[in-house]
Amino acid sequence: MLALRRVSALRTPRVARGFMTAPEDPQKLYFTTRDRIHGREILEEYGLVSASAVRSKSVLSDMYVALAGLFGGEAPPYTSLMNEATAEAVHRMQYAAKSLGATAVVNVRFDTNTTMNRLVFGLHCSVVAYGTAVRCRPAVLHHHQAQQPPPLDGSPPKSS
Repeated sequence: MLALRRVSALRTPRVARGFMTAPEDPQKLYFTTRDRIHGREILEEYGLVSASAVRSKSVLSDMYVALAGLFGGEAPPYTSLMNEATAEAVHRMQYAAKSLGATAVVNVRFDTNTTMNRLVFGLHCSVVAYGTAVRCRPAVLHHHQAQQPPPLDGSPPKSS
């Protein structure tokens, strides 16, 4: 059975910084956009987990970006806005996966949306992070199996 799980913003910290994709701490989760994690065996699938975050900047930041936009270039306040919203959505997804007993989330995807408020300065950024929560363990590799990760281009691993 596929279950969709959302986590309230009230139950998670405001901004998650420095989340890890390959954790050293067993309490943290693995995240990958692939359907498997090299060196780990999936034991159980818990289903879809998703989380979202909607953020905006202060009016002063918006005014700064509007003025800087006259000359072109990057808008650092909005870059940090996107990064913060993404980190927060990932942290909430991690919380949702952990609450199911998962040790990893595979097939992670992101959906982003920005909305500009035309009545006053303001950009709102929303990020949805979703993937499949799974429980996994280190894979048992036989001595003849290569210890190298699979190639990124999707081709089969080269045998030694």
